[in-house]
Amino acid sequence: MRVLLTGGTGYVGSRLREVLRSEGHQVRLLVRKESAKKVRALESAGSHEIAYGSIFETNTCLHACDGCDAVVHLVGIIREVPSKGITFEELHRVATSNIVDAARRMGVERFVHMSALGASDDASSRYHRTKRAAEKIVEESALRWTIFRPSWVFSPGDELSRTIADLIRKPVVPLVSGGQSRLQPVALDDVCTCMARSLGLPETQGRIYELGGPDRVTFKDIVEQAASTLGGKLKTMTVPAWSVRPFVWVLQRFESFPLTLDQLQMLSEDNVCEIDPYVKTFQIEPKSFCSSIPALFG
Repeated sequence: MRVLLTGGTGYVGSRLREVLRSEGHQVRLLVRKESAKKVRALESAGSHEIAYGSIFETNTCLHACDGCDAVVHLVGIIREVPSKGITFEELHRVATSNIVDAARRMGVERFVHMSALGASDDASSRYHRTKRAAEKIVEESALRWTIFRPSWVFSPGDELSRTIADLIRKPVVPLVSGGQSRLQPVALDDVCTCMARSLGLPETQGRIYELGGPDRVTFKDIVEQAASTLGGKLKTMTVPAWSVRPFVWVLQRFESFPLTLDQLQMLSEDNVCEIDPYVKTFQIEPKSFCSSIPALFG
């Protein structure tokens, strides 16, 4: 297949584009002109087709979809920067609407969409509500779609692992609500394998797959195991979510501040799923997060 990949220069996309090629697909990337330097080597080598432009431009999306058999849509953000026009509404709902419409108009029948575990209409966070709004656009299209909802996607050097490593080097580590919310981290390669294989599996059409790894861990567990790996002493302090909300509300406008109200809310909630459906469908043995901790934090 010739596959259009949006978000192909990002964290998941940079790996997925290689997995797609290893599965025998031709890959076309939709890339903003501001990100051109990230793909010049790929373009020069002829390993990928490049369509330059914005996902918010109708003609760009139509051109990018022209001649493609499938679209894999990854575009999304975890944090808003309203002063720069970077909002959940724009990057989740509007961007998805644009590329879905272009795919439909250009006769691209297959559509694979990356959402997030926890997406729902009544989610407490705007992040998860807008992720669900994007899903509904995909579901209501005439395309043959598959939706993936991954938990924290981990790999050595990922952003959250780096943040945690920096956090545990501080004299005291604050744990929102005691760090008791549960996560189910899933390996980057497992996510990319599922998404790439779905293109060749008709039974995945019209399905939503929640992706998590085999380990359910609390944030406190992660911090303690990371500290143990790094060989440092860990001192934690339980912080009620309500007590820090006023400070986060004021400071979240600064990009350097590591937390937003939306993220604070998500830190207080479980983010877990049943993994049997995707494990059986894609015939993979998901990688253990706990056994990967030395590689993540060592």
